[in-house]
Amino acid sequence: MIEFQTRPERYRHWRLEFEGPLARLRMRVDEGGGLAPGYELKLNSYDLGVDIELYDAVQRLRFEHPEVKAVILESALDRVFCAGANIRMLAGSSHRHKVNFCKFTNETRNSIEDASAYSGQKYLCAI
Repeated sequence: MIEFQTRPERYRHWRLEFEGPLARLRMRVDEGGGLAPGYELKLNSYDLGVDIELYDAVQRLRFEHPEVKAVILESALDRVFCAGANIRMLAGSSHRHKVNFCKFTNETRNSIEDASAYSGQKYLCAI
């Protein structure tokens, strides 16, 4: 079963930092930290586990930290931001998992747009 409950101190792939009205979300994907066996998360690629943490961070920023006005998404790795969804994970997944992964990923990105539109938190990507 996939666990969607998490908190910042349990994140394996993201680091959340605060500097007054600015928050930084730094991506450093644990290559061996895939949600399922059979693939590595190379070059900051992501699977559902990475997105579960991102979704949690966005919701916490929006509802627990209204003082934050800007969020910078950045890589904690040199010379790479994010390779995108992990292709090996997708290749080895059932159709049902792929569909639900894409839905959750889309909802996660929509939550960033909602935070900007309705909570006044602007998200920037530093590459």
